[in-house]
Amino acid sequence: MSDIDLRRIVEKSVAGGQTLMTTLEEVRKRIVLKRYSITKIQQAPASPNEALQRLNEWIETTTAGSAVENLAARFVAPGYRQPTSGVPTEIIAAAIAGPLRELIGGAISKSYGSAKGISAADRARELAKAEGELLEFECAEEAIIRHAEQCGIDVLRRIDADPRAVLCSGEFLK
Repeated sequence: MSDIDLRRIVEKSVAGGQTLMTTLEEVRKRIVLKRYSITKIQQAPASPNEALQRLNEWIETTTAGSAVENLAARFVAPGYRQPTSGVPTEIIAAAIAGPLRELIGGAISKSYGSAKGISAADRARELAKAEGELLEFECAEEAIIRHAEQCGIDVLRRIDADPRAVLCSGEFLK
């Protein structure tokens, strides 16, 4: 083999190693972006309908309590016990449930502005899809790392690499 042939082999090896590392960095970039998109989905506000439903459930739960009955029982009981100075929020909520619903409901509606909320079902569906894609990227990264190791190239794994990808069978990665 001549010096020219050896140079070509070395150049091809270097180019192959660079391609491998470039591909690895591209996959890692996609992992970062996918994690960011998962965070955005997780932090997206609930849909306006769900927010208002939560408000209604809270008001119903708060006003349905026995606080009003317990307070009334203090006055009816033969041994009068003066109510504490602090009025329980349940009693206030029961007294002004309608205006409270309008006040907080209006604030909820205003808080959305141009933003759109996401329903719990849509959030779960989008998270499942994004997390599945993330796992695919993690497995692709692990496949590249294992291939590099077989070629004698040491590649450090990310400290936050998904253990499911790192520990999976080599057959699964092919």
